Amino acid sequence: MQLASDAVLPFNFTISKNKEQWEVVIINHNERISINDVAFFNDSLRIGFPVFESELILTILDSSHLEGVWANYYKGPDYQIPVRATFGESFRFSNQHDDFLKAIGSKYEVTFSPNTKEAYQAIGLFEQKGNDISGTFATETGDYRHLAGNLLNDSIYLSTFDGSHAFLFRAELKDSTLSGTFWSGSHFKENWVASLNNEAKLKNPDSLTFLKEGYDRFEFSFPDETGKLVSLNDERFNNKAVIVQIMGSWCPNCLDETAFLSSLHKKYKVDGLEVVALAFERTKTKEKALENLKRLKKRTNATYPFLLAGATRETDAEEALPMLNHIMSYPTAIFIDKEGNIQRIHTGFYGPSTGKYYDDFVKETEALVEEML
Repeated sequence: MQLASDAVLPFNFTISKNKEQWEVVIINHNERISINDVAFFNDSLRIGFPVFESELILTILDSSHLEGVWANYYKGPDYQIPVRATFGESFRFSNQHDDFLKAIGSKYEVTFSPNTKEAYQAIGLFEQKGNDISGTFATETGDYRHLAGNLLNDSIYLSTFDGSHAFLFRAELKDSTLSGTFWSGSHFKENWVASLNNEAKLKNPDSLTFLKEGYDRFEFSFPDETGKLVSLNDERFNNKAVIVQIMGSWCPNCLDETAFLSSLHKKYKVDGLEVVALAFERTKTKEKALENLKRLKKRTNATYPFLLAGATRETDAEEALPMLNHIMSYPTAIFIDKEGNIQRIHTGFYGPSTGKYYDDFVKETEALVEEML
């Protein structure tokens, strides 16, 4: 994938056919994105992503090469990035092997856009197996999901592509520091620096969003997919512990959180846990927003209600939910006990790519839910 003149993002996928059903699988380290919306027409094929509003449109050049574009309709009707695929190349950046490898650390203190007003902090979490590197960046508002790549000479190369994100990272490794560049999509580019620090920490995600002074309850009233208004005062939520998920189907961290909340809801629903999603979409029409939410629910097997809090980018989440100091990140999860008291507001979500961060969050959240119940 050609992000810019100086940046090519590699990603891996397989394509196979079982009886009459074609399947494409996008591979990002341990992540497998299975796609069955595969259509052939003339000398081309269209691969539609199962959740995000995007697709690959590729022309079959010969038995080993495909060429076309990735179209991301969330970014706009004309947002396209060139793609070229070669059969049989299973490596990420290079199949080069070095017998005198440097060793990359497992945890780094990271600054993106250093020495600027836009600077922000992150933690780099990496794992090395020979020339192969995997990991992610955890920020105060989420993580950069499943990154895969290589250590080549004195530099690391990492990438991910999931139908919504197209991320590429390069950095020079020098002693215990990293210094490099991050590309996102066709336009965004910034520098980043990192230093080895096993004690690196970010702000507590439970401390960033809170009820404003003058409010003692969280309230909402938004329509479900049938147009019926749903409120926290409805009978279904009476004497129940409730998790309110503020999210959007366009958000990959929200996809990860929805999968987690879906399993949590199934585990504790019989004990009195309810989950409800307030979706702020980025579509042109209400009908398209509802279609995208339906796809997300199907993909994650979610059985809790998704309410349409806003269908377009023009919807201001902070105006729709005036009791919160801000909506710093999608997703944001609000944990409410049976008496209607807020026990926690968690900003962002650290998904499975963060390893121990994710495992610890799962344990802490299950403990909190059991306490609320």
